[in-house]
Order: sequence, then structure tokens, then C-alpha cells
Amino acid sequence: MICKKTRWIMSLTAMVSLLIVALSSPGLSAELKVAVIDPDRVANETALGKRMKATLTKYLEARQKVINTDEATLRLLEDELRTQGPLLSADARQAKQEAYQQQVIAYQQKVNEINRELQERRKTESDKYAKLLRVAVARVAKRGGFTLVLAKLPDSGLVLFHHGSLDITPQVIKELDRAGKTSKAKQKRKPKVKR
Repeated sequence: MICKKTRWIMSLTAMVSLLIVALSSPGLSAELKVAVIDPDRVANETALGKRMKATLTKYLEARQKVINTDEATLRLLEDELRTQGPLLSADARQAKQEAYQQQVIAYQQKVNEINRELQERRKTESDKYAKLLRVAVARVAKRGGFTLVLAKLPDSGLVLFHHGSLDITPQVIKELDRAGKTSKAKQKRKPKVKR
């Protein structure tokens, strides 16, 4: 929480400093043109954003099936221990309990590994998306003559208010979709190398 608050304060301070310098400088203040985008809306409305979310959801669902299967196996073993435990000899019961504990540990390790893989996958997908988003925003900003583009993030507090005319989100969505179609076409044209 402190780290998030500190980051917010630093971002706000940097933004205010930038605006003060820009507005106090006669040459820059006349040229300063600000725009705002809504990254969440871009992610939800672009084909690329939808594809990224679908990829992550599909990956998560596949991993969840593995976890569910292992949980079902553990429940069966636990039920077996509960029902057959009193009927087994002390050594047999001990052996079954140890086998159960080993499977619980293996299950926990698998869940941790899957969570780590999911985090890596999210980071990879997010990094690819962020790179393409930055390129699309830069193109739209350049065409529109904007010198500063702010991201309207729900928890950042950096953009508390903006006039609707400053919002270039629809143009960024179109640019990102256009760029996505172009890159798909290039991928289809590339001949596959036979090995």
C-alpha cells in the first residue's frame, strides 16, 4: 500500500512538474497539446485485447482442469482414509496417511508451479500488448499533433477530469485494430520453412 501511494505521489509530482515547465516556457506552452486514452476500454474493445484475454482464459481453464482432477483424486484418497482407516492396521493406516500427505505436497507444488506459469504468461502477453499499444498511441498522437498523452487509469488519480474532446481512445482502438490486421496479413504471407 505504501509503495503504491509513493508511486502515485511520484507520478503526480512528475506530471505537475512537467505541466509547470511546459506552461511556463513560452515556446512550449503554445505547442502543448494534451490527449487522454482509456487503456481498459482499448483492451476490451480491440481485437488484439480480446484475443489476449481469450488466450489467457483458455490457458487458465486448461490449468484449472488439471488442478480439479488432482483435487478430486485427493478427495477420494481422503474419503478412503476416513472410511477404511479404522479398519486398517496401524502400519497400513500410517502408510496410507503418508502417501496422502505426499500427494497433498505434490498437489501444492503443482498449484504453485501453475500459478507461476500463469504469472509469466500474463506478463509476456501484457508486455506484447503494451508495446503494440504504445506504437498505436504514438501514431495517433503524431497524426493529431499531441505532445502529451495521459492514460486514464482507475486507481492512479492522475486524470481526475478531462474534456471529452481530449479523449483519443476511439482513434487508438481503430489504429490498434488496423495494425493487428496488417500484422496478421504479414504472418499469413510468410512462407513456412520446412525442416
